[in-house]
Amino acid sequence: MSQTTRYFKNSFAIFFPILFLLFGNLYAQHSVLINFGSNTCNTSFTPSFSLIQNPLSTNPVLLSNCDMSQQQSDIFAVFVAYNPKNNKVYIADIRSGVDTKIWVLDVGLPNSIGCPINIPVTPTYSYSYVSNNFEFDNNGDLWSFSNYNAATGQCNLDKFEVTTGQVINTRILQFPTGNFPNTINSGDLCILPNGRMFATLGAGPSRLYEITNYNTTSSASATFLTTLPKDCYGIAYLNGILEVSGNDFNGSCYFFDYDISSGVLGTEKPFQVNNSPIDNTSFSPSVGCTKRLLNVTRVNRATYDLTYEIHIENMGNVVLNNVTVTDDLGAAFGPANISNVHTQFVTGNNNVGLILNPLFNGTTVTSVLFDDQYLPNKILNNNNYYANILVNCRVTNIQDGLTYYNSATAIGKIGSSVNNTSIIISDSSNNGDNNAIDPNYNGNPTEYAENIPTPFSITLLPVKFIDVVASMTNKTTSLIKWNVAIPMLNSHYFTIEYSTNAINWSTVDTIQITNLNQPQFSYTHFNLPYGKIFYRIKETDLDGRYDYSKIASVRNENKNITYEAYPNPADQYLFINSSHLPSNKISVEVFDAIGKRVSNLNTETSRFFINTSGLAEGIYMLKIKQENTVEYRKIYVKHNP
Repeated sequence: MSQTTRYFKNSFAIFFPILFLLFGNLYAQHSVLINFGSNTCNTSFTPSFSLIQNPLSTNPVLLSNCDMSQQQSDIFAVFVAYNPKNNKVYIADIRSGVDTKIWVLDVGLPNSIGCPINIPVTPTYSYSYVSNNFEFDNNGDLWSFSNYNAATGQCNLDKFEVTTGQVINTRILQFPTGNFPNTINSGDLCILPNGRMFATLGAGPSRLYEITNYNTTSSASATFLTTLPKDCYGIAYLNGILEVSGNDFNGSCYFFDYDISSGVLGTEKPFQVNNSPIDNTSFSPSVGCTKRLLNVTRVNRATYDLTYEIHIENMGNVVLNNVTVTDDLGAAFGPANISNVHTQFVTGNNNVGLILNPLFNGTTVTSVLFDDQYLPNKILNNNNYYANILVNCRVTNIQDGLTYYNSATAIGKIGSSVNNTSIIISDSSNNGDNNAIDPNYNGNPTEYAENIPTPFSITLLPVKFIDVVASMTNKTTSLIKWNVAIPMLNSHYFTIEYSTNAINWSTVDTIQITNLNQPQFSYTHFNLPYGKIFYRIKETDLDGRYDYSKIASVRNENKNITYEAYPNPADQYLFINSSHLPSNKISVEVFDAIGKRVSNLNTETSRFFINTSGLAEGIYMLKIKQENTVEYRKIYVKHNP
């Protein structure tokens, strides 16, 4: 196989296991479905809530079934919600129609998953506000519907305090004309970790909506998505998929899956583990990772210093434990070609306090972080749910035209292997900054199309000039500026050239290229000749190849030529500067006090000197002639003892 293919396959192997999980079992999920209802799909209706792993797979796993028969007399008019702020489950009983009773339940997150040891019979909170469906967002704010007007298709969307029932604020929610729900008393809502809100509402038929603008304006809108084939009372988010569920209370319990990114509603399926669903929620562990190439510095023809940035982020609604990042640089470039590896956090981008692994070398040790660390989920305006890591390395034996692909992988976990509830999640990096972590905004960063390795390649072509401009800065000085495409991987130096006729060119100066990622350059040109002046920039590569920029020009309208002679008095040398570049030869003569010429020279430069070491001390006259212009200067010669 070709080397191009070999390097690609080595890098591809880093994230292939994740792809296998995605495609080997299309509906494998990391979310845990929380179902309030009954543990059997029959007419017994014994109240309980269940924790179900891999809910959309062909073999969902019942982690726990938690009996609520001491707290609830039946399963009707009871809601369940998961609170990402404290990682606890809330059960709300509104059967009385005059008050709400809330039980707050600890299911062990993030280190274990299971039923609370003891569920008190007495509710944790009780108040007069009657919630109609409810769900927490990732900030721990609780949302509910109220006061529906079926004629206008409007209801209130309330944000209320879960401990007191006090409504913090409310806004009008408008449903779309032609798709009003016939009731909001039947249904449920869910909120993704990224803030998107969805709801199933109504009966005969139930309709699926997305609720927008609910957290940013005084009013909110409902976008109609689809009519559901059967009545559905529960909805939950499961890693990019919505599950909407219901039952006919006569032995048939079912659900439909809805793909958020494609908008496709799946076929009817039997509800998981033969439970009877009334209301659903979920906790969805998710970690996202991106990687981008920040900087390239050439060391020599085949050796480069690279700086990558890895972004790791908790994108779920639960704290992650055992968080780490792996980066196998050797798989991309060859283990023998990796050296000078070191890592550091981007300043201000590690507020959670993660610790780097000092043994990481990108080859034999690929763990960037120490094991067994926690990464919180995003709450309010905190910034401790992510970290940015710089990975610096030197790579050798880089081949021209070969693309080297490299990925990092973020890994996290919830639950425990002790009680077989461990859920391990991972995400292979997508090429780009943190904005590339979830391009379709469905909350699932692990999809195949969103895990693209970061490429690096060298194509040693002459530099590409973007533009070159020149302008007069005063009567005798111009400024030349030019922009180039970066990186300039084979560039050595620039030569600034000028001409008075755009045919014959002279060198003004050279600039060494030390920063391959510098896009802008400038040069100040002094002592310009009168008239129009043309400029061009020549770039020379390390291998001797070169290229020219386009031509820029200025016009010097100042005809007056002035000269500066120094030091005066002179000892060994007298230096002379012209305000203009000469358009032809300059004639210089030195006369003593009786008019005898004692020195002369001809030059074509604007800066020159006269040797005065052999002249006697005294007064002399300096005559400078260029074309029809003649200037005189009185000078003194005095030799230092």
